[in-house]
Formats: sequence, C-alpha cells, structure tokens
Amino acid sequence: MQTSENIRNLPIDITFSRLGEWLVDRKRIPSDWRKRLAAIRSKISKEFSALPKDIDPYFQTLDPEGISYLQAKKIYDILLKSTPESRNIFGRLSGAAGSWEAIVHSFEKDHLFLGEAAQIIIQNVNYEIPYQKKQVQKIQQQLAELERKEADIKRSAALSAAKYAEACQELGLQGKNVRLELLETANSLPSTFSRILEVIGGDSVSRGIEYYSNFVKDAHTEKDKSPLAVLLNLKDVRENPPSLNVSASSETLDLENTQLSSNEISLVKGDIDVNTDTIDWDISVDSAQIDWDIDTLAETDDGGNGLGPYEMINASEILQNSSPNQAVDSDKTRLQKTEDNPPPEISASDISWDISVETPQVDVIDDVSLPNIQLENQTYAKDSLPLSQGTREERSQLLETEFRNKILDDLYEMKAFLNQRLVELRNEDTLSLQNQVQAVAPLVLQQYSPDAIEIMISDVSLAISLLTNRKTRDLVMILNSKRFLDRLVCTLEEKKHHEVKLKEGLKDVAAKRMELQNSLSSSWPKQEAALAKTRELKKLCESTLSSVFDGRPVNIIGEINALLSSGVGA
Repeated sequence: MQTSENIRNLPIDITFSRLGEWLVDRKRIPSDWRKRLAAIRSKISKEFSALPKDIDPYFQTLDPEGISYLQAKKIYDILLKSTPESRNIFGRLSGAAGSWEAIVHSFEKDHLFLGEAAQIIIQNVNYEIPYQKKQVQKIQQQLAELERKEADIKRSAALSAAKYAEACQELGLQGKNVRLELLETANSLPSTFSRILEVIGGDSVSRGIEYYSNFVKDAHTEKDKSPLAVLLNLKDVRENPPSLNVSASSETLDLENTQLSSNEISLVKGDIDVNTDTIDWDISVDSAQIDWDIDTLAETDDGGNGLGPYEMINASEILQNSSPNQAVDSDKTRLQKTEDNPPPEISASDISWDISVETPQVDVIDDVSLPNIQLENQTYAKDSLPLSQGTREERSQLLETEFRNKILDDLYEMKAFLNQRLVELRNEDTLSLQNQVQAVAPLVLQQYSPDAIEIMISDVSLAISLLTNRKTRDLVMILNSKRFLDRLVCTLEEKKHHEVKLKEGLKDVAAKRMELQNSLSSSWPKQEAALAKTRELKKLCESTLSSVFDGRPVNIIGEINALLSSGVGA
C-alpha cells in the first residue's frame, strides 16, 4: 500500500496538446478564461501606447499583439526599478507602473496565465516552430542548390573559354578582334602554298609521275598509237607553278574597307555639313524694278516656227524664277484655261519684254577645306585597301576550288596507283608471278622497289594533306567567301559571348545567395526565440502546477520534448 509520502512523489504527466482542457477540467482555471484573457489583451494594447519607451531599450523590441504574461511581468519589473517612489497615499503604484501591475495581477488571478501559456505552447509546437524549421531547411536546400549551380556555371564558363581559346589557337588567332585577325592570318597561305609546290616539285613525286606514265605507256598503249597522257594538271603545276599572291575577294575587301573607314567618313560628312551651313548665300532680287508692261493683245501670224500664235519660251529662264511646284501648278492652270477659252493671238512685236533683274552680289567663300577633306578621304580609302586592283587580278590559282580539285584528282589517282603497286609487290601469293612480269617489263619499270614506292606514297600523301587540312580550307574560304567569314566570326564570337553570359549569370547567383543568407539570418532568430519562449512557458507551467499540487512533480509530455531537445541539438 502506497503511503502519502509515496503518493506525493508520484509525477503528474500532462500531454501538452490537452493542457488547456486539463486545467479547465481540474478547475485550475475558469472556463471563460479565453474571454477574460481577451479583455486583458485589450488593456495591454491601451497601456502599451502610453508606455514610456525611452526608459529601456527592451520596450523598443516589443509588439503589443505578442505581449504575454512573461513580457508583461518583465515590463512591470523594469518600471518598478525605474520609478520606485511612484506610489500613492494607499501604498499602491501610480502611473505606468501601476497600470502594468494591475495587468500582471489580472494574469495571475485564477491562474489565467496558465491558460495563455497552454495556448502559446500548443501554437508554437504544432505550427510556429515546425514552420520556422521548414523555412530554414528550405533556405539551406536552396543555398546548396546555388552552390551546385555556381559550380556548374563556373565549369561551363571554363569549358567555353577553353573551347574559344582552342578554336582561336587552331586558327592562329589571339581572340581580340576576330575578323581582322582572320584576314591577317590568311597571309600565311603563301607559305603553305609554297610548301605544297615544293612537295609536288620534289624528286619523289617526279619519280612517281614518271613511274605511272611509263606503266600506262607499257600496259595500256596499243601499237602504232601514241601513249595516253596522264596527270596533266600535276605536270602543268610542276612546269608552270602558280602565283603565290593571295588576296581577299572583292566583296570581303569592300566589307572591310567599309568597316574601317565608316567612322572617318561620318566625321568628314559632319564637317562638310557644318561648313555648308556656315555659307551665307546673300541673294536678293528687287521685284520693284521688274516692269510687267503688256500692251493690247493683237493677232499675229505664224512666225514660221510651227507653233502658231505661241511664242518660244526658254524653260531654263522660267525654272530660275519659279519653283517646281509653282511650275506644275502654272502648267495645270494654263491647260485648264486653254480648254475653256481658246487663247487670243498675241503679237510678239506689241509685247514689251522690259524685264531687268538686279545682279545679286554673292559672297564668295574661299573654302579650300571641303575639297581637301574629300581628297584626303579618298586617299585614305585607297591606302586602307590591303591589296590594289592589280594585285587582286594576280590572285593565286590555288585559291580557286576547281584548280585545287584538279590537282587533288591527279594526286589521288597517283596515290591509288602506287598503293596498288605496293600491294602487288608485297603480296606473297603472287610474288612469283610478279617476278616473271618484272623480268619481261621494261627497265624503267624494274628499278622501283617497294621502299621507293613507299617514299613516293608518303610525299603524295603529304601534298594531299597540305591541300585538304582544315586550316588551309578555312583560310582559303575566308579569302573567297564573305558568308563563310561572317559565319566563322559568328561561331567564334558565340563561344566568347557564351562565356560572358555565364559569368553574368554568376552575378545573379551571388545576388540570390546574398538574399537567401539574409533570409536565413532572419529565420534563425525567430526559430530560436520560439523555442526559448516555449521552453520557458513549459517550465513556468510545471513549476506553478507543482506548487498547486503540494510539490508533486509535474511533467508536460508529448512531442514538445522531442522538439525542444532537437532545437537544443541544432
């Protein structure tokens, strides 16, 4: 049987979610505690506006809607310490301290503060603290995603920069002004063409041509017929090497000259406009001196000019004294009058053409700068051309696709022949047959060993490689096609702009990170404040209820303990 001492030591466990109902059921707080609590809150709102906030900085951080029993008690303690002598004749505090003392007493009457504490605990545990934790976790997740995104952007930017540098290095560019550098790089073509001609004109290729020609002459030429001519284009290149002068096509040159001189031309035009505006064309005609003295009209005979009664009129004199619009209007009016009323015949002898125009004095401006400016501009445009018209006419034939294709056809033909001969000479199955054929073949066909043929194949392959490698083809296309040049420049600039765009994206990522860090900095204090307040209210309820139940230990159990312990661990 348990004694009273043992019963006194038994703990009272109360689930936090049922704390308010438990207090009402045990008659520890009145059933209308919510109504009475609302009256206290309205009183708090009224007194908070009259609170002297300059007494303590703590008052500046309070929100009247969030003041609970603990905050009200702390306000009362601060006012009590700041104004200890503010008491009336009955010994009660006066002023703000007295008002807040009454508020604290209203909370403590019938333990209303326990009902408020239970309400705040449930609100914080079920809603406020989980919401703050989710917000913090969401911000932390977004920060982690930003870190990954930033790493991806940096990796992509570095990859784009590497691709751009690799493309520029492949074309021999520095990457500062791609278009001009491409045109300058095309100046290396003469050395490439010289190397191609050197290989084609070498002894190895010469022996290969001779070998192929002799073989065709011996194996594919009938008696009493001339041998077939082979590798004509290759022989022609060896005998008549093409020019090594290279230049851009006319449309590419025109484009570059336009870009180079556009700024200078615009400046010259501006100067010409300014100089023209400053000219004073002081031309005046004294209309009072013109005598329009027209006598009586009389009929005249045809003067032999085929115009009947009409007089010949110089159009230039009319245009000098009238504008085009006036002339058109005059013609229309004259036509209408002629249709309505036939014109009377006029005697030329009776018309007095007494017209005198005072010759105006025109200020002559000796402006030598205008022609000089135009001449300088023309000189600059001519000097800025990379190559003259004569040089452009002497462009190397190797820049022509058809010419290169003819050379490549001969090189591929000779290479195929040499490869076939090399396979036949080294084939063990037909070695004996080849020896018999070689024995009856002409001497010129017997002097080439497989090793010599391999050297021929190597040089022919080198010539083909020099003609067909990408750099050579690109440089030739740069000089021949404006569209290809624009497309190549656009491709290179897109890689560069992609890197710039990615780096600009890093700025947006940095701004977003700063915003999330600020949000995290504001969310952490809210979460910690909610945990601290919940912990304090739990302790207040347990201690107050323990004193009510004669010192028996009271434990508020449930999810609140796990939440508070996780908050401490975090």
